[in-house]
Amino acid sequence: MRKKKLEHKLIKKRKKWPWVLLTLVLLIVLSVGAFWWKYGYDIKNTVADGYSYSEGLKKSDFHPRNSTVVYDRNGKEIKKLAQSSSDYTTFDNINPQISKGLVAVEDQRFYIHHGVDMYGILRSIGSKLMHRRTEGGSTLTQQLVKNVILQDQSQNMNRKLKEMVIAQQLEKKFTKHQILEFYINNVYMGHGSYGFSAAADYFFSQNQKDLSIDKLAMLVGLPNNPTYYDPVANPARAVKRRNMILYIFHQRGLISKRTYLAARERPLGLKINEKKYDNDVSNNYALSYAIYNATEELMKSSGFTMKYDFTSDAERQSYNTHYQQEFERAHGELMDGGYTIHTTIDMDVQNKIEELVNNTYKSYTSRTENGKLTPQVSSTVIDNKTGDVIAVIGGRTTQDDQVNRTINGYHQPGSTAKPIVAYAPAFERGYLPQSSVIDSAVGNPIIHNWYSGYTGSTTVRHALENSINTVAYKLAAQDTKHTYYDDLVKMEFARLDYTQRDDPRLAIGSFTYGATTTEMASAYSSFSRGGKFIHPSNLTSIYDNDNDRYIYQNTHMKKDVYTKNASYMMINTMQSVISDGLGKAAALDNYKYTAGKTGSTDDNYDAYFVGMTPDFTIANWTGDDKKEGSLTANEQTLSMQAFKAEGEYMVGQMKQKEKDFKKPSTVTVSGSNLSVNTSNNKPSIQDIIDTDFSKYNTTQENKNTNRLYNLDYRIIYHLTKKEEFRREDKVQKAIDKYNESPITKESQYDKKLSELQKIRYLNANVKRQSAKARFNRQILQLQKDLNMSQAMFQAAKDNKKVAKYEAEKEAIETQRAQKRQSMVDKLMPQYNSQLQKVKDAYKNNDSDKADQKQKLVDIMNEIRSYGGNVPDVKIATGSGSSSNSSTGSSGSNSSSGSSTASSNSSNSSSGTSSSSNSSSSNSGSNSSSGTNSGSDTNSDNSSNSSNGSNSSSSTDNN
Repeated sequence: MRKKKLEHKLIKKRKKWPWVLLTLVLLIVLSVGAFWWKYGYDIKNTVADGYSYSEGLKKSDFHPRNSTVVYDRNGKEIKKLAQSSSDYTTFDNINPQISKGLVAVEDQRFYIHHGVDMYGILRSIGSKLMHRRTEGGSTLTQQLVKNVILQDQSQNMNRKLKEMVIAQQLEKKFTKHQILEFYINNVYMGHGSYGFSAAADYFFSQNQKDLSIDKLAMLVGLPNNPTYYDPVANPARAVKRRNMILYIFHQRGLISKRTYLAARERPLGLKINEKKYDNDVSNNYALSYAIYNATEELMKSSGFTMKYDFTSDAERQSYNTHYQQEFERAHGELMDGGYTIHTTIDMDVQNKIEELVNNTYKSYTSRTENGKLTPQVSSTVIDNKTGDVIAVIGGRTTQDDQVNRTINGYHQPGSTAKPIVAYAPAFERGYLPQSSVIDSAVGNPIIHNWYSGYTGSTTVRHALENSINTVAYKLAAQDTKHTYYDDLVKMEFARLDYTQRDDPRLAIGSFTYGATTTEMASAYSSFSRGGKFIHPSNLTSIYDNDNDRYIYQNTHMKKDVYTKNASYMMINTMQSVISDGLGKAAALDNYKYTAGKTGSTDDNYDAYFVGMTPDFTIANWTGDDKKEGSLTANEQTLSMQAFKAEGEYMVGQMKQKEKDFKKPSTVTVSGSNLSVNTSNNKPSIQDIIDTDFSKYNTTQENKNTNRLYNLDYRIIYHLTKKEEFRREDKVQKAIDKYNESPITKESQYDKKLSELQKIRYLNANVKRQSAKARFNRQILQLQKDLNMSQAMFQAAKDNKKVAKYEAEKEAIETQRAQKRQSMVDKLMPQYNSQLQKVKDAYKNNDSDKADQKQKLVDIMNEIRSYGGNVPDVKIATGSGSSSNSSTGSSGSNSSSGSSTASSNSSNSSSGTSSSSNSSSSNSGSNSSSGTNSGSDTNSDNSSNSSNGSNSSSSTDNN
């Protein structure tokens, strides 16, 4: 009974398995279907893009490019950057150990795969899941595509898929040696060096062919992470990496154990090549700033995302490492050539600003221990309307001092931080310049003012005029949402300390890692635009000549930081700093509407001043790079003196009219008092959405329901019906004209595309929404039809190529068949003649009959190798002995004193009363000698031989 129950349970379990399996299959199918439904369209487009991209690739795309050229605002060439890796090395001239080593380390299956190695990808996934470590699954071909063709470091499915498609197409276009050649000449090796030849020259001052195995191993290990394994900055890591590569070389059989042990004991042997290419931009502050901006834009175009806020030191460190690595790569790429850079630089203005600043500091000739002038200076001038950087001063001289302090001169801004951290956010919360505040002890440790004691009750305006620290601290401390920190993030302050997110000391300039004059000038400039921030840059555009595309165009995109009311009140209050406060020394003699703020740090290590007119903003810093000494009283005023000189020049240069800062209609000015008219201050759309989204949504639906039929063109744009219909008629006529001449050949594509674009421009002027939407649908359909036509032309072109290929193939096959038949015809007379000789030899029992028969077999084999057809031949003789010989494709069969039959074999027998039956094909032979009575051997595709009694052997040849 128990046994039956167990059997019953087992049967039930077995019945369940098919259902479980079916369910799993169904789930997999549904998952794949859902995935394809969601991502299928993108995948198909990405694959199509990959194929399209790969079509135009040619060998020259991987060779050195033309020099990068930088132009000023008027189109005049400022600098042509020479190529640093122009010594392109062909595969025949590449050290063979480099190509072998790369394959051994980076892509062992390089000569097996076709661009994408699925085994490598699966191994990489398995390693990450099982061992929690990352292993690369990309082939050398994929790395070449990512770094040279796509120049895209972003991590997403579309980029990876496109990379895989192009990699496979690349393998079809070029040989493995060509792909290795491209990789070896284009891979980034650090320090602006692209390719092994450039790297060997830079790190060892040697030709790559002359490198010893230890130096070569170091270079092979660099592409994995040129920054992390940088032998100059991180020699210990570089040695470990080199030794690991040497071990792999040994394991793969590239070097002997003796060579491995000797090489790993050697030092790195660096001999940095100090040869200067014509890439030095350090002697021109404006130019070096433009190259810095261009490098960051190249980083962004390759998928790098700038980050200004962090949650831990580890996150910041990781970002900094990645940033530095990508910066060096992009900088090397820029220097390597192929780009046209247009800037806002006006060298006349730049040179004049430098002259004015140097004249301000000319009496200070002291130098530090490292020979640099002291005190130092940094100055940034920004156009308020566009956010463009007009001029930058990165120091007092570029002679023996290549530091551009407007880029990396980070110093504490002192009290110049107060407007952007404390006061502007306070005005947003409802404070006014005349609002009362208390100057009293606060903070732990206690915040001190620049004067002793406290003044008690005062106004916000007076507190800013006299730079009262306690008031600024209190205003920031009241900002419980810490919007001041978020505002600094929005304005792209690059070295914020995440631990200061809720630290009111930021209001008095206690920035852990400091700020640059460029950051401060662009932040203040936002006030002149009603609180809208524009990323500071002196670039207009960057054009990629090799790929015929713009990778950057400066659109002066604005970002909301402060409100209009708060921005104007901030400017109005800072005007009092110039007229009645600590900034009087900065007042311009030729322009009275000036605003600004002074700043200094503890022990007077740094002196800051940021000033502005409606048209421009200037931020100046004075101090020592390493805080080696306090500034004197006169030195503390240098930032204001420099602003005064620069500002008076800029007023004349920009032809600035005597006009005050623009005041919002919602702000009323009465003497030094300001007020906000809330009745005129209508809430923005975003305010309404934030307050009550559902109410806003319902209101909008009701408005749309009750709106008169398509009267936007009258209500919003104030157009007459006649004018609007005239615009619509232009679009319709343009569409009709487009349809009158359909595309009939591929050469018309660009013209038709241009016509479509003109129709779009016309439709942009149509303001009746239903008409605009109708035209948009028509234009979209026309675009689809045009694309389809182009695809059909391309398909026809491809079909033509295929047909041509098939015709050529058929002609070649016909030619080959004719040649084979010609050879058969030539051999047939020989065959007939030899056949007769064999017959005669066997008939006469000649001693050379076996040789004659073998010659016949050879001729038959040759005829059959050319596709000819000759039958097996049987030769029978008699007279006391019997011989029955059969010849086949590669054999002979003879018998004496016996009856023997053979097909496609060689079988000879000598003896009495012996019967042997064998079959063999191709190149087999079967011979027997001795006495083998009553034996029967059968062999297929083999060679059988027997010597002695009752023995046999068999071999298989392919």
